Amino acid sequence: MSDALRKLLVAVPFGCFVAMATHFARFGDDHAFGGEANEALVASATGGSIAIAFVILHVLLTGGSTTVTGTIARARVGAMLPNSVTLFAVAAAIYYGIESLEGNGIEVGLPTLVLALLAALAAWTLRVLCAQFARFVDTLVRELVAFLSARPAALAQSVPQSDPLRAGTILTARRLGRAPPNVRRLF
Repeated sequence: MSDALRKLLVAVPFGCFVAMATHFARFGDDHAFGGEANEALVASATGGSIAIAFVILHVLLTGGSTTVTGTIARARVGAMLPNSVTLFAVAAAIYYGIESLEGNGIEVGLPTLVLALLAALAAWTLRVLCAQFARFVDTLVRELVAFLSARPAALAQSVPQSDPLRAGTILTARRLGRAPPNVRRLF
């Protein structure tokens, strides 16, 4: 899949939100954006945004390193995110397409300016939120690895039996490394 198609697919739900915000700025709550299909538009934009968030989480967790300073994962997520021009083009296509279907007439002045401003704001917000999300995933993975590696693992070992009637293995915990500190731990 080409980079332009990936960016276009990511831009569609967010472009729909930008088009809805522009419609609200122009008409207020005079009528719903898309008429009777408003609920479907909102549901598909919300579902698409949630799906994209899970895709970004998947890329961050499987993209090699999850640190946010110049790693493979951040580069892959950055390649997926649309820039403001792509977001503006998608939002304008959605907005003017639905407005032409509603029969309200197409006004080029104010709605185009609002679309451009909201698209730039949405693209910047997406980049900032993805960077924050990458930092959160990095911290979460580091803390989880530190937590899991701090506990000694219980190993299954065959223990010599003194009673011949009792067969099987007994699970014993073997400490690896140095002796534990004198402090009692809950874990």
